Amino acid sequence: MNRFNRAASCAVLGLALTAIAGCSDNIALLGRPALQLDQEEIFAEIDRVDTSSRKIHLRPDDSRDRVVGYSADARALYRGREYAIAQLESGDRVSMQLKRDSRGDSYTDLIRVQESIRDRDQSRGDTSRPASAIQTVDGRVEYIDFPRNLFEMRDQSRERILVSLPDNARRSDVDRFRALRSGDYVRVEGRFLDRERFELYGFLRDSR
Repeated sequence: MNRFNRAASCAVLGLALTAIAGCSDNIALLGRPALQLDQEEIFAEIDRVDTSSRKIHLRPDDSRDRVVGYSADARALYRGREYAIAQLESGDRVSMQLKRDSRGDSYTDLIRVQESIRDRDQSRGDTSRPASAIQTVDGRVEYIDFPRNLFEMRDQSRERILVSLPDNARRSDVDRFRALRSGDYVRVEGRFLDRERFELYGFLRDSR
């Protein structure tokens, strides 16, 4: 009888220890943070940037062409410096983490330039690359230099852009430039000469 009691006691003790171990495993699992599986990182080449609709047209490395939106406060980083999204150029190689908005559409708020098209061309010794694609930028005029035919504006991401009129600017654009005042909201079409300087091809109608 004593042997039977001891055996039963050992069996009960074993079951209790097993239950405690199982509980401790569940507690450990509950304490672990959930993995964030709702973000996607892509690597792609810029095709073009549409600042009016805040859309970036991409040529991803491993899939067909794609269009991704970007937030109003989105930033582009290259070699530790921040740039306006509008200053991204066709051919720039970038990486970005995608998020989902309330409608399930993809967007990003941070773009990292892995390799600039200009730097890539220079490394190849190619100086015959055609001018960058025509782009549209908009923002508030902050400073006007009439003698030098240029003005400074801030785009939607608060980046500084120096806009210059070419020597062969149309008369209507020259008249529009002469009528500018600080604080005016403008939309202009042209191309970036570098990361901060923009050559104006024409003033566009404000469609807000």
